[in-house]
Amino acid sequence: MRVPRLSLVVVCSLLSSFVIAGASCSNAAPTTAPQQAEDQQSEVQRTETVVAPETEQVAVQDTANDATKSEEKTPVKAATPATPEEAAAALDLQTFPLPTDAQTQGPRRMAALSYTVKKPLKEVLDFNVQELTKRGWKEVAGSRREGPFAGADFTHGDFHLNLSVMQPDPTGPVNVTFARYGNVALAALPVPKGAKQVYAFPATVMYTTEAPVKETAEQCRDLLLKAGWTPYGSAGTSAYYRQNAVQAMVNVMSAPGQGGKTAITYTSSLLSLALPAFPEAIDFRYTDMTSELSFDTNAKPQEVTDYYRKSLAPAGWKATTDKPVAIDWKQLTIFRKPGQEMITITTHDFEGRTRVRIKHQTAAEVAEEELLAYEEAGRKATYRKGEKPEVTVLMSNSLGVQQEKPYSLRMQVKPGTAFAVGKAVVDALLGDGWSGAPPEKAPVFTTCMLKKGEAQIWVIATEPPKAAPWVSVTGAGVTLKPKDQ
Repeated sequence: MRVPRLSLVVVCSLLSSFVIAGASCSNAAPTTAPQQAEDQQSEVQRTETVVAPETEQVAVQDTANDATKSEEKTPVKAATPATPEEAAAALDLQTFPLPTDAQTQGPRRMAALSYTVKKPLKEVLDFNVQELTKRGWKEVAGSRREGPFAGADFTHGDFHLNLSVMQPDPTGPVNVTFARYGNVALAALPVPKGAKQVYAFPATVMYTTEAPVKETAEQCRDLLLKAGWTPYGSAGTSAYYRQNAVQAMVNVMSAPGQGGKTAITYTSSLLSLALPAFPEAIDFRYTDMTSELSFDTNAKPQEVTDYYRKSLAPAGWKATTDKPVAIDWKQLTIFRKPGQEMITITTHDFEGRTRVRIKHQTAAEVAEEELLAYEEAGRKATYRKGEKPEVTVLMSNSLGVQQEKPYSLRMQVKPGTAFAVGKAVVDALLGDGWSGAPPEKAPVFTTCMLKKGEAQIWVIATEPPKAAPWVSVTGAGVTLKPKDQ
């Protein structure tokens, strides 16, 4: 789980007395007494009123003054973990506005967004706060707006997120990171009997118990499984669990700073996808930014693909082949949906086990991957003997063209016009003696291949639901010349 760097700067200094490695922090102020929280609109700011299940009296430590007190508490009702669709309805970071000239760090996902931009830090912070506010998100107490490390926490109903805006180098770009924590109140998650709450933040809650570490970890696992959570990997002393699109991390370890007691730390994060984990997975890992699962298993490749055929079917996924297809030393199974998304399962033998990699791609990403394959064919064709004849490419209704290679160009077009522009390109080539069939209708992108002698041209037109539309023309054995109508 990625922990926002701003959170570490602001909060972890308050927690140094605990001597707990691996605890996640949030930059929101610690939970306050009930009478102080009346003016706060987010229920998560009242998480100090929560107790562990089966516990009526708990010791609550104020992280600001390290004072401990016991009092009667009222449990908070646990919200049902959100599905990806429910989370996207609250906020989809794939479509969240970016400042002019911003450069994203990796693919954009519904639950995570990072980018850099060369603008004043305050201007960038204000821009994002305003955009979140427009979408119904409310800033909670504890924001940090001064210095090179700024940011704030926000709530939207039961959902929480952290906005981190940093500029370590005054002459360098501003780094912006959004981290979404989901909609589950961590203090409402089950903990072993007798566990006492030490602190609670929107993204993390900590308890201590007298029970041994191993026994406590096993009890936490049993309680979460009974509550409907599914194991979703582990790392060191941390175990991950998923329910719908929310991931909970449970860290259980000895806490010297708490007199040798066992510390239980719960943190959470929102996932952009809800991909199922293989029950017999070993060293299971999921990376949200790349939408990939990876694990080893003692099961056979066919058993793995059979499991995912069954578990993915309710969501509309269908395998394109009955059995995995052997390619070199790997086996591949491709799943598709009507919306042109794709999941690829790759398996191969590794030290007596089956190593598995599962990759999800949006329709727009599939189109980009196809384009890369065609550009590679065009590059290889440049080494063929003989001249590369010029081919005129019609640019009707194009907003502009990018052409870095003589055999490939890409047009930006108005939303809703990509398919028409692509068809116009194809029709013009057909009229010029190229052979091929006009593109068929598709939800997100169309691909058309044309031939003339040994030369080939591919035309891709795409209307991504969450990105700008474009049309690409790539040739093998030709030189492309764009021309206005």
